[in-house]
Amino acid sequence: MNKSVHAQILYLANLLVLPGISFVLLALQYRAIVWKPRKGAAKSKSSKIRDVLDLNLDDVKDLKKRRVIETSVSQQELDQSHTRVAFLLSMIGGLSVIGGCSTIYLLMEHSTHAWPMIIVYFTIMHTSFVLWGMVNLAQAMSSRLPFFKFF
Repeated sequence: MNKSVHAQILYLANLLVLPGISFVLLALQYRAIVWKPRKGAAKSKSSKIRDVLDLNLDDVKDLKKRRVIETSVSQQELDQSHTRVAFLLSMIGGLSVIGGCSTIYLLMEHSTHAWPMIIVYFTIMHTSFVLWGMVNLAQAMSSRLPFFKFF
């Protein structure tokens, strides 16, 4: 199993099975792959990886041309992009779910009417992040760049 699939599995495990342990393992993988690249890697290689994340494949209408662009990406660049997306989506997801639920509770002035809104908000946000993880896991398994590269 390659590291990009492993990162997406850890992201889904963080959401569904073991939230704390999976996040720590994902953070360690992020540190090893993205934060501290291999000692033998040149500086031009890291700038190339940033360019891979900046690829805008939405403008490419021809599917064959899009696949040619995606296959030109090396496995190391693919692993780094999937690990970066999985880690940052975990951070954004955790902050948006906890912050949103807390905000709803505080804005409703500790009333009992806040709890149905909190449950609906939590369910919608959690489900959307799980679906993003499933889509990115499918992309990782097919050796393609991850979706939702908004950072």
